Amino acid sequence: MQNHTNRAKRPKPVRAMFGAIALSLTALLVPGCDFGTADQGGTTETAQDVVNDRDDLIGQRITIRNTVDETVGNNGFIVNTEDGDRLLVINATGAPFQVSDRDVPIQASGTVDMFSAQQIQNQYGVQLDPNLFADYDNQPVLVAASMALAPNPRNFYDAPQGTFENQQIAVEGEVRLLEYTNNAFALFEEGWVNDVGVLVLGVDQYLQGVPIEEGENVAVTGQARQVNEQVLREANLGWDDGQIQEFVERYTDRPVIIADGVYPSAVPPVPGS
Repeated sequence: MQNHTNRAKRPKPVRAMFGAIALSLTALLVPGCDFGTADQGGTTETAQDVVNDRDDLIGQRITIRNTVDETVGNNGFIVNTEDGDRLLVINATGAPFQVSDRDVPIQASGTVDMFSAQQIQNQYGVQLDPNLFADYDNQPVLVAASMALAPNPRNFYDAPQGTFENQQIAVEGEVRLLEYTNNAFALFEEGWVNDVGVLVLGVDQYLQGVPIEEGENVAVTGQARQVNEQVLREANLGWDDGQIQEFVERYTDRPVIIADGVYPSAVPPVPGS
């Protein structure tokens, strides 16, 4: 995945203040806040690219973000493209993947191939019923090595308590740096007026390489957890008990993300997501 690209200036979110753990709106750099080099799935493409340019993409590792139109069996997911085409995504992660809300996009990273149920079974060990997938023979398929729910920051923040609890997610947004810790930041999205944002914890070990700036657009992968004092203490934020308690009171019943990756985001947003 490529690093920074030139971007037009976008409005900064309103300043967030909650006592000693205020979120900074200045374009400062925080030491240690750098992008890691972990792989998010090769290049980033749209589902339409896979349909249109399948010959060029066969064998390539890519990442897409789309909403699911329907499921096929236990491991097949159909996503629609911008032009109304359909792309099959096969879950080859080895773990069940559930899409409970069709309005929430998924992010899938894996290898582009031409679909054959027998080949998928032989090469990836995924059991598929050939009868269910007959319509997709010799059509492009994304064989996903990783899959995650991909809500935008606002939908993640506003979701009913427990919606994403303990699930693997991928959230893209604009960074707002925290003044008193390098091991967390907040995510926002353009046009969302909020004074707290989505808290991302445990980022320091993944931020090595290119410095991250205020307002940078990133993709974060990790696990969703409901915030509580124990979660914040385990995150090693360097906050004292008073700061932790103040944040929990401010962030009541909201989910946080325990990060397992932070990347410059090049995955196109899903329209309306």
